[in-house]
Amino acid sequence: GQAPDPPPAPEPGPGSLVTGLTEPNPNLLWPADRKTLAPPFAHWRDQVGRLRPAYYRLMIDWSRLQPDPGAPLELDRPHPGCMRDKLPCAAFLGLREQLQALAARQAEGEWEAVVAISGTPDWAATEPGGCERDGTRPHSRVPRADALVHYRRLVAEVLAAAREAGAELRWWNAWNEPNHPYFLSPQRAHCDGAAPTEAVAPYARLHAALGEALDAAPGRQERVIGDLSGTARATIHLTAISEFIAALPQAMVCGTRVWAQHAYLSYVTPRDDARVARDALAARGCSFAHEIWVTETGARNGPRDPAPLARCLSLHRRLQQWHADPQVTVAFQYTAREDDRFAYGLIETGLERAFPTLGLWQAWGGEGRPSPTAPPPPDETACPEPPPGP
Repeated sequence: GQAPDPPPAPEPGPGSLVTGLTEPNPNLLWPADRKTLAPPFAHWRDQVGRLRPAYYRLMIDWSRLQPDPGAPLELDRPHPGCMRDKLPCAAFLGLREQLQALAARQAEGEWEAVVAISGTPDWAATEPGGCERDGTRPHSRVPRADALVHYRRLVAEVLAAAREAGAELRWWNAWNEPNHPYFLSPQRAHCDGAAPTEAVAPYARLHAALGEALDAAPGRQERVIGDLSGTARATIHLTAISEFIAALPQAMVCGTRVWAQHAYLSYVTPRDDARVARDALAARGCSFAHEIWVTETGARNGPRDPAPLARCLSLHRRLQQWHADPQVTVAFQYTAREDDRFAYGLIETGLERAFPTLGLWQAWGGEGRPSPTAPPPPDETACPEPPPGP
């Protein structure tokens, strides 16, 4: 049967949108007066600070933090701060420094944290099976049921580390992109696109384990659900958005008010995956309309796409649409520094120059629009000339 409604929350209204950011390197997050950086990181750190996001999305890689189930979490594990093998680099001390930089930003206001977990440790992964892609590693496989005790410990110890750093981690999702085989494999038991999805049941178990860990921890924490990859069509390796939502337990989908959805703009995919999710959620018949957070978005950069200015203006139009949608209330840029294998960033991988979308997010962010209900930036100034590089 249908679960009781979740605790009341302010209903989103029309003409409201705030911004969020995902960026893993804290050297692009620290306030200027808290850490001295060499160029080009100091230059772009100042530009990222002008985004003033209302929300910050923190990605937790379970496999990196807990490679040994019997050892403490590796919170200070050094990270070179490169983009894989691409220079320049600015090293940092793992999750501990990410939390410290987040705490420094939260002390200034805004930067409310949204946590998403992924990455199954080798020791926690199920055995190979089902319809998997060639080369699938344990990192992508479903966590075993007997490993959930360690998952709950992960959540508890990350919360404790955040308290120690002075950061608040209020919002949590149990797993990132559970409808995508890189994050949760297999998606189907047989290589048949019409076979039922196998992804919802393990995601529901993780959601329940997350709830137990958050309920046992001090402070105020809340769960969101989703963080689905923008996949409108079911394949042998992908679960479609509407398919995933239709298969969720009623108590889960109607017991959580915020749905997280990834919705990118690419040259070949003009659809709005946030609206796909909105329509699928409406079909579940909950007694309230879900608030939808677009936890990953961005305009694709690449030689096959239109000119950078055209890409920026297309993203501006999409943000305008979400601003007018009473259910879509937050849009998160992914990421500040561009991942060379996922070209949707604001600043080139080599940190030599920015794209026009940097100015767009600054205009839509807290510095440009201090109120969620503030009107969108004017079309003629939405995509300014990118700031010069260092």
